[in-house]
Amino acid sequence: MPRYIIAFVTAKPSLIHKFVEMDSRDAALRYFFQHYVGSDYSQDADGYTYFLEDFDNPEEPLGSILEV
Repeated sequence: MPRYIIAFVTAKPSLIHKFVEMDSRDAALRYFFQHYVGSDYSQDADGYTYFLEDFDNPEEPLGSILEV
């Protein structure tokens, strides 16, 4: 099963850095969102969409993911 290192800068600001083992990049990001950063966003599809926008922002991304 693929393993991912995910880092995300929250609005506080603080850095959340976790190791996640999931089937895909998308599954790893969703798990990371639900278990580690969800409190900064609403716990619904819109919250996850906003998280992804912040995570992958082309001008100033707040997150990074690396498959190891």
